[in-house]
Amino acid sequence: MNVSEVNQNMAIPQRLPANGSDRFNYMVSYLSDCQLQMVLEMDGHVNQQRLLQAMEASTVAEPVIGCRFIKDSVRPYWERRSDLASSGWCSLQLLSEFDSEEKAIQEWLSSPMDIDADAMVKIRILRTSGRDIICIKLNHLCSDGAGLIEYVHLLASLYSELAKNPRYVPKSNPDGRDQSRLFKEMGIPNGGMPQAPEPQGPTLPFTPGEPAIRRQAIRRIPREDWLELAQGFKQKGFTVNDVLLAAYMRALYQQMENVPAEQVKVMVTVNVRKFLPTGKADAIYNLSGVVHATMNQATTGTFADKVKEVAEFMKNQRDNKEILHDAVNTFAFVENFEFDQTLKIIQDVRKQIVADGKSTPILSNFGMISTSQITFNDVKVAGAYIVSPAYYAPGLMLGVSTYQDCITLNISFFESNTDNGLIEKLLDVMIEEIKSYRE
Repeated sequence: MNVSEVNQNMAIPQRLPANGSDRFNYMVSYLSDCQLQMVLEMDGHVNQQRLLQAMEASTVAEPVIGCRFIKDSVRPYWERRSDLASSGWCSLQLLSEFDSEEKAIQEWLSSPMDIDADAMVKIRILRTSGRDIICIKLNHLCSDGAGLIEYVHLLASLYSELAKNPRYVPKSNPDGRDQSRLFKEMGIPNGGMPQAPEPQGPTLPFTPGEPAIRRQAIRRIPREDWLELAQGFKQKGFTVNDVLLAAYMRALYQQMENVPAEQVKVMVTVNVRKFLPTGKADAIYNLSGVVHATMNQATTGTFADKVKEVAEFMKNQRDNKEILHDAVNTFAFVENFEFDQTLKIIQDVRKQIVADGKSTPILSNFGMISTSQITFNDVKVAGAYIVSPAYYAPGLMLGVSTYQDCITLNISFFESNTDNGLIEKLLDVMIEEIKSYRE
């Protein structure tokens, strides 16, 4: 299948409007490197040419994947690109028996992505004699973490369809990104004022300066251990998020310098798709809200106390549709400004964050990558995890994902600004706290 021919035959628009969340996430590029990544550990080898075909087909199914973001000073938009075939967006790296898989994965995860020039998605196949490791980068401008999960499922289904019919062309979805229609159908007012920004909380010590040398610290709790732990949390009436947030707050407090416990805050991202009737959006895009959690001075004594406190707080937030209202109003607010104005706002915010040395840490639990095993035709995905964007210091994000009952915790950062040992210790403390709770 030739993508340019499909574009002509299916009359895929050459331009798509950039919605409010697209603009908002371009603003976020001043705070992070905007790389959403997933690592898929296969149980065999995929067909590289067919995977490339599936990537091309994905730009038909979800046209934004085949676009670049055009930063018009007033009203930005997405523009269809014709150079993807020559962009090297799907590459193969052969590993010998002497090469380290882990080193190759880390090098790919650390490699930069040009959010303006590169394709919205880039894939590297790391191939050993026995299996492939598929590493995927998705530009945060066009999607959030839940959208990345949807994209991987789309890619797997297209690959499988193409195995049966090499001429398969998916149905295109050029109109699905109209979020205003979605919100209108749900009765959510579009155009109100967003809430005033929460004051920034304290974060980890950092060294000011240009971000350089991206790194990612990763911890995984294997299936058997995690199943036992998760069952114990459930029996006590706690969610996984309750435990993660409690462990994160306590670990942050231990690594911060001279910060009163009650000042520790964490911004928890919420996938607001859960409020939709189907629990799923009608296109791949950004659709996240936030909840702000604060540590209470009275219960900093034990981890069990902290979990109870967090669980009580989150229980009141779980079904709070104001999260969705706030997200809608923020997107609408951004969309009604000239784009250059919004960029000036975020540039000023960035300068203020660095000057104050404060930036509320973020917890983003991307959730289950899949409730069943993902397959690329006859090749199974044995393991998978998401690697979150690297925030520019003093920003900090903890990303969490689960696949086949194995949970992965990750923090991406820049070595020039944040001490590697500090991040490693933070995750170690979290894992210790989580595992201790079954005792």
